Amino acid sequence: MLRELKIENYAIIEHLDIAFHPGLNIITGETGAGKSILLGALSLLGGARADAAAIRDGAASCVIEAAFDVRNYREDLLPVFEENDLDWEDEITIRRTISSAGKSRAFVDDVPVTLTVLRAVADRLVDIHSQHQTLLLAGTGFQTHLVDAVAGQVDRVAEYTALYKRLQGLRGELSRAEQANEAAAKERDYLQYQLEQLLALKLRTGEVEELEAEQNLLTHAEEIAQGLDYCVGMLTADNGPLEGGVNAGVKSMGAVLGRLKGKYTAAGELAARVESVYLELKDLADEFERGRDGVHIDPERLAVVTGRLDDIYTLCRKHRIDEANAEAELLRLQAELDAQLQEFDAAEGRIGELRREIAALEERATKEAERMTAGRLKAGPKIAKHVVKTLGNLGIRGAVFEVEITPAEGLTATGADRIEMLFSGNAGTKSQPIEQVASGGEMARVMLALKGLVAKSLHLPTIIFDEIDTGVSGQVADRMGEIIAEMGDSMQVLNITHLPQVAAKGQHHYYVYKDAGGAASGTHIRELSQTERVEHIAAMLSGSAVTDAARTQAKELLKHVL
Repeated sequence: MLRELKIENYAIIEHLDIAFHPGLNIITGETGAGKSILLGALSLLGGARADAAAIRDGAASCVIEAAFDVRNYREDLLPVFEENDLDWEDEITIRRTISSAGKSRAFVDDVPVTLTVLRAVADRLVDIHSQHQTLLLAGTGFQTHLVDAVAGQVDRVAEYTALYKRLQGLRGELSRAEQANEAAAKERDYLQYQLEQLLALKLRTGEVEELEAEQNLLTHAEEIAQGLDYCVGMLTADNGPLEGGVNAGVKSMGAVLGRLKGKYTAAGELAARVESVYLELKDLADEFERGRDGVHIDPERLAVVTGRLDDIYTLCRKHRIDEANAEAELLRLQAELDAQLQEFDAAEGRIGELRREIAALEERATKEAERMTAGRLKAGPKIAKHVVKTLGNLGIRGAVFEVEITPAEGLTATGADRIEMLFSGNAGTKSQPIEQVASGGEMARVMLALKGLVAKSLHLPTIIFDEIDTGVSGQVADRMGEIIAEMGDSMQVLNITHLPQVAAKGQHHYYVYKDAGGAASGTHIRELSQTERVEHIAAMLSGSAVTDAARTQAKELLKHVL
């Protein structure tokens, strides 16, 4: 239960520190006194959007803090704490700070948490019913949430929601992948054509250099052969300048020098040098001869080599590649095209993988949705029976209330069902969607019946009603107060009301007022004593001029606590 609420510098509240009690706590005050400000502060603790405009004028920040006694709710709350890695305590303090720059921070027992974690914790601590929420009764999402709460399948719904979000994410990814794949189909075909051309070329490292050398040799084969043959002839043939060729002459020189060794001192060294020259020339002659014999005039091979180089250079021109780097650039391009096509193949593989994942998730989500449907079908009659009984106690006898559950078209964010609450305030009148036929007072009474049932189903420690009795009076208001008081027997209820019949039902009564003293007015709240309660209830009954008759009636209303 909410044990203590502290507010600093929020709206027109400079400082507020109030303790609450178990059971039914009544909150009253004049219009504009600031009752809605209290709800706004509590909503921030529930993860509502923070707005720097809510900070009191002149303050740097505002702080809202609430302490909850949860020792009797360990079983319901502990899973939330374990899931979010929070330490369990029998008293939980949640705090929200907002700076003038609009920055917000949230804490659970002084541990910084995200707003998602804050909401997860706060949703299990308190339920705030505002007047606006009564209007939400017309929304199918809100109706579905109510049915699931009564069905006791909030955790199952959370699991389904996670599955559905994952499913929608994968569906979106698949759609984008398929669109990208379709858009890239032409590009992929063109890349495949380019790659096939390069692969058909079967280019290998070093081939261009070899081909160019061979082409050069074949192109000048006749000239090369003639030149080498001339060189051979010069060194060995009789048609050279010397008989028997240059080699024969050098050999003769060596023989002459050899005969002069004993007669001429330098002859030996000169003979050795001539011998060296002779051997080198002989080796050159052999090399020239081998070269000449290896040169073949082959027009057919030249055509093949030239054609091969033409194919290579044609692709270079097509892809705007410098022919000087033809081989390296074409091989690089081939590798790039192959990599791009592999990416396309990977994308197609991912599409197949996504389809399999989606099918598996759809199967899981469908099974969860079927379980949710079973729970809803079971809870529907229970809800209808409870609402009809409550409405009868609240003066709407003969009312018809139905929870209509029909199949939806496939899986939706809330399952596989369409849930609609049908209502008729008069016996014999066909029930219709509640938002179309129920008056404001009827909607308030239906919501009270539903909220009581939901609060018990969720084992909430605290529920807060903001003028849920709007639109009722007299005996209906008295009975509504009794129902709210009965809820206070099993949980803590904070009820903001303007009806004296309802206000008198609480064990504790708080008065919200605005102090106009000082430079600026501010909102305050204090718990009324029993004597003050009599005066306050009497004022609610008779207006500003409190009469003795009003006091007597107030004491009668408060006799259960006096």
